[in-house]
Amino acid sequence: MSDEENRALDRHEAELVGRSREPATQTDRQLAELIRLLRGRRDRIQRMIRTRVRKAGGAPDPDTGAREKKAVLTEAVQRVAAEIRRRQATSRLSEAVRRRAERPAWTGPEDFTPHKPPAETPNAKIAPSGALHAEGMRPAIGRATGDR
Repeated sequence: MSDEENRALDRHEAELVGRSREPATQTDRQLAELIRLLRGRRDRIQRMIRTRVRKAGGAPDPDTGAREKKAVLTEAVQRVAAEIRRRQATSRLSEAVRRRAERPAWTGPEDFTPHKPPAETPNAKIAPSGALHAEGMRPAIGRATGDR
């Protein structure tokens, strides 16, 4: 850890950042706890920075130590989050490989197209399309106005 990082962090934060540099040696539960603690510290520093800027009335904040601390904690959070994402992707991949190995191979036909003629019209009494009310023009006019 560099001297700037040591100066910016307190002892507990330095220990957390040190643990984030070797995430592969920790269990999933330890990583979840570590990222929770790191995010809590980072969020606390962010709130402190916002409060100071608000109190200063928008003037530039001369305290760069808090910003350096936030940057170091943010990098640590990103390292741990990347390791968690890597582990999740690996577990999802191994689960997919396991499911694929358990599933039997397809034993059906290679061609899925059925070789059947089109289905018959379900009701043969229905007139072909284009007929008025399925009965034709003459009977419809005869009922409406009489024969012409």
